[in-house]
Amino acid sequence: MKRLYGSLILFLYYFSATGQLVFDQSPRDLQLYPRDANSQAVVVVSGKMSAAGYTKIGMQVLRAGTLTKVISQTLEPAVSNSIFSLSAVIKAEPAEYAFRVFIYKGADSTLVANRVRVVCGDVYILHGQSNALALSDFETLYSFNFDDTYLRNATYPYGGTPAQMSWYPAKQPYGNVGGFGLTIQRLILQNYGIPTCVLDGAKGGTDIVDLSARDPNNHANPGNYYAGPGSSFEDVLYGKLLYRAKWAGVAKQVKAIIWKQGEEDANSGLPGYAGKFATLYKQFREDYGDARIYVSQINILDMPHDSAAALRDFQRRTKYLFKNVESIATVGTPGYEGVHYSGLAHQRMAFEQFRQIARDIYGSKDTLQINSPDIKKTFYNTRKDSITLVFDDDMQMVWKNDTTFYNFSNGAIIDHLQQRDFFYLDRQSGLVTGGSVNGNRLVISLKQPASAKVLRYLPAFFSTNASPFYDGPTLRNTRGMRAFSFDNVPIADAIAPVTTLATKPISEKQIQLNWTVSVTAQTQFLERADGTPTNFKQIASLSGTTATYTDTNLPDMFGTYYYRLRAYSSASESPYSNVVSARPLVLGVEPTGSSVQLYPNPLASDRLLHIEASLVTFTELTVRDILGRTVKSWRGTAKNTLLLALDDLETGVYIADLQTADGQLLRRKVVVR
Repeated sequence: MKRLYGSLILFLYYFSATGQLVFDQSPRDLQLYPRDANSQAVVVVSGKMSAAGYTKIGMQVLRAGTLTKVISQTLEPAVSNSIFSLSAVIKAEPAEYAFRVFIYKGADSTLVANRVRVVCGDVYILHGQSNALALSDFETLYSFNFDDTYLRNATYPYGGTPAQMSWYPAKQPYGNVGGFGLTIQRLILQNYGIPTCVLDGAKGGTDIVDLSARDPNNHANPGNYYAGPGSSFEDVLYGKLLYRAKWAGVAKQVKAIIWKQGEEDANSGLPGYAGKFATLYKQFREDYGDARIYVSQINILDMPHDSAAALRDFQRRTKYLFKNVESIATVGTPGYEGVHYSGLAHQRMAFEQFRQIARDIYGSKDTLQINSPDIKKTFYNTRKDSITLVFDDDMQMVWKNDTTFYNFSNGAIIDHLQQRDFFYLDRQSGLVTGGSVNGNRLVISLKQPASAKVLRYLPAFFSTNASPFYDGPTLRNTRGMRAFSFDNVPIADAIAPVTTLATKPISEKQIQLNWTVSVTAQTQFLERADGTPTNFKQIASLSGTTATYTDTNLPDMFGTYYYRLRAYSSASESPYSNVVSARPLVLGVEPTGSSVQLYPNPLASDRLLHIEASLVTFTELTVRDILGRTVKSWRGTAKNTLLLALDDLETGVYIADLQTADGQLLRRKVVVR
């Protein structure tokens, strides 16, 4: 009885003390504080002590159960309404913090608050349809084998009200974050040691208008509102999501928004997706700041709406149309089931999304080919019987000819899908015979010369008796990232090649090139090969109007150099120009005591050139004009004298190269008058 009486006294004393203490800032259990630029956050406990008699308020900070800091503030015992503020820094790390607040009367203390499992980290918003929820195989993949100790969610229970808002471990309430979000959280923690909170506002089977509906007077309205005659919203999904973010104190500190939606609009053939997304984008910017936005291009559906191809193409292009947006493809993901995906497929897509997040937000160096290959331009060859598709510069493309489906009970072929059949010229298929890749380029060959203006890759919709959803071959890069589907991409004509490239040696260190430019060229790349015309390397990038260039970086004054040119524009390219060669022009005083004499020089009226060698023999003689063109040549058995008629040459300066039997190249100037 004495024990019960003593406990009752302590109970009453505790509530008497806390009743006099009012917090205006205090952490909640399981709360995540967004990290700052120093990868930490400040936790503040502040408020007012309205009762007199208390001498001090203090706070203990525990990290992973170990006391790390004690903070206190003196109170005036005779003064009521004392203001207090205590703060502590916590780090973004896989560790939970606890905060114990005590009030003191002399040496006596009372615990008035104990907040536990507080972390510091990053916040992500996930919004869209059922593929953003990603609940397939949830119990199997995320039950006992998934640790969410440092992962968070902020919401209220299903069927609850905003008054029941609370912080939760990420797996609670059941499935709220979803498998896609949980996988990204786990990957960030495993790779960077940073706890995360994901707020998932998705709802299956919902179009973009309903997902973006917002009360203009209260953007974070989590309930219903009337939007005018003929309009009413029973479920303000956008407001509910924003309400959760504001309650959690993280709305303006979101690292990224992941948008996974479009199936409802594509399946229903709803028009105007681009304008609707622009409205949503503006709202995201107003309510969440300049967070990175990731847009998933939806997969191919079975409903026969040709407009679905244009919707997917818009999603592909969002990164070019809107600031701070990145996109990624989902087509070709193993485990696709027609609209939804298996749990493992969601995990794969989450990993692919994570790599982009890791690059953009955490500075990952794993950047090569982690994006979905994206088409940059398409153009015909000069005969118009093939089309070149150019993808991003760093892509190494892979062409998969076909996919065959078997009946595994008897080995019979059920279906056979060929990649070539899923390219559409002016929306017509069956015109492509095959494809070949070289780096970031794919060349598709055509059955005959074509005049189509636009190209589509992958069908607008797909369904057959053998395969109710598209799971045929897809273009991809060597890291397995599938290319975006695209629609209505213009096919340009080839730029006319340069055919007038010419060289003019100026000195032993300089060769000048001249040509007539192609009218539609925007950029020209000049290439050179040294010694033989086999290994060309780019030596200059020039504007489309440049018609001359002087090569001043010649490694060997006695070498032979080959040149070619190619013109580019944002829409097309040209074939290579004609290949020309030149040797540097070595002029000046003939060496004293030379072993080879060329005379008379300048030539006499009979135009007969005498070549005499005293210490060597020669096997080849080539005479070139100042443009490097061969005008006379001789080749034969080794000798030390030769008489060469130059009577058909015009007046000017020429270069004679003699190849000696012992491998020397002797160069002399010859003047013809």
